[in-house]
Amino acid sequence: MPAGTLEVIIVEGRRLKDKDTVGQSDPYVEIYIEKGYKQRTTTLSNTNDPVWNERFVFNVHPKDDTIHFAIYDSDVADKDEIGTGKVKLKNVFDDGKFDDWVKLPAHLGLSNHGELHVIMNFTPS
Repeated sequence: MPAGTLEVIIVEGRRLKDKDTVGQSDPYVEIYIEKGYKQRTTTLSNTNDPVWNERFVFNVHPKDDTIHFAIYDSDVADKDEIGTGKVKLKNVFDDGKFDDWVKLPAHLGLSNHGELHVIMNFTPS
């Protein structure tokens, strides 16, 4: 895989699974290629259809092949996972860009916990 810079824009989420018993979720997204270095969006209050439009930059190394997205519901005591998704970086490298909805599959992938609109632009170094 090529090395370079990956710009990631977390645009919005839709139909996120509601984890709260009262009200709607307070979602945020953690983005990472390597678990040791995570970036995250701001937390939005009381919505299952959040709009972030937040931009992140990652340095991509030759061994990197997947980017991960984990969506959580922020609670006072802890966080509840709403869902996770991932994209093979090959999908970004081939065209230099990616603009699509990433599904957050439920257990066994039979249904999903919502979708995340992600735009990515890759610049080789």
